[in-house]
Amino acid sequence: MTIHATTHATTSHKSPERKRRDCVSVLLFVMAIGTLVITAAVQAAPPAALVATPAPPAFDREAAGGAVPRLDDYGAATAAARQSQSMLLVSVEPISGNPADTAGQHLERPDVQQRFAASGTPWVFCRIGMQDAGAGLVGDPGLVEMRRGPGLFVVDYAHGELTGRIVSILPRTPGKYYRFSPSHIDELASLPAGTLTQRSLILAVRLHPENPQSTQGTCDPQLCREAAAHSGHQASIRRQGHHNWQTRSQRIAGGGGGASEVCAESWENQDLLDSCVDCVASWRQSSGHWNAVRSPQAAYGYDIRRGSNGIWYATGIFRK
Repeated sequence: MTIHATTHATTSHKSPERKRRDCVSVLLFVMAIGTLVITAAVQAAPPAALVATPAPPAFDREAAGGAVPRLDDYGAATAAARQSQSMLLVSVEPISGNPADTAGQHLERPDVQQRFAASGTPWVFCRIGMQDAGAGLVGDPGLVEMRRGPGLFVVDYAHGELTGRIVSILPRTPGKYYRFSPSHIDELASLPAGTLTQRSLILAVRLHPENPQSTQGTCDPQLCREAAAHSGHQASIRRQGHHNWQTRSQRIAGGGGGASEVCAESWENQDLLDSCVDCVASWRQSSGHWNAVRSPQAAYGYDIRRGSNGIWYATGIFRK
């Protein structure tokens, strides 16, 4: 039995000139032995050295191992993170050493320190001011998503081929949809290993006020590769949709249970986090999409890519 359902949704804040096409497909293959098997594509893969990231563990303060090392010299903090194979979290603040800075205060809280220390991955913290090295850092093309102002970013020195890559950015300058809150820092401790685009879309799902559960399962590298590949394909042809889903679905080998795919596109000329929040909000407007995003999933993969038309194309793929 094959079920293939596609829906189109528009939102009231969109102009009549362009409707957003948000689609959800479910393709179930009932095998002779009664097992449901689903498959998907392999392109634009995240680093092959990554292994599946299990569901985030429940936070246990008693098991936490103390304060996270902090070095407020960016060069020294980078060297320490590289040497210890840690994640480097850098807080670029308006004024260096301001005890009232909201992000800085949050990072100093014992419960936040414990959350990062108990995450299963070592961390190094670095706090710098805009008047010091901060202004130079946020002006770098690699940090364009910082919106040229204060914020936080994470460099991965803990996961194989991701070493030295920026994998999370939280701008404190308000955007169209994304608005920073210090509580968002907490989510960085439990995001799975992955690229900047993957982790940004997963973050947007987790920040949704209705607390959707699809990212509480295992972040599967194969499904992440599939999401990256399909988002890249949509971006390359500048058209949203479930192109070649039946063919792509054959390529996931050994998956148990059914699979589903959700797609969305952003408004034009938005930055990464605004577009991630925008796409998650779009999924919320369709019961079919939202049922996949909000429901617990055994495994998931998310990613997003920008086309030459300035539109971001998001994909989520799930396996029960």
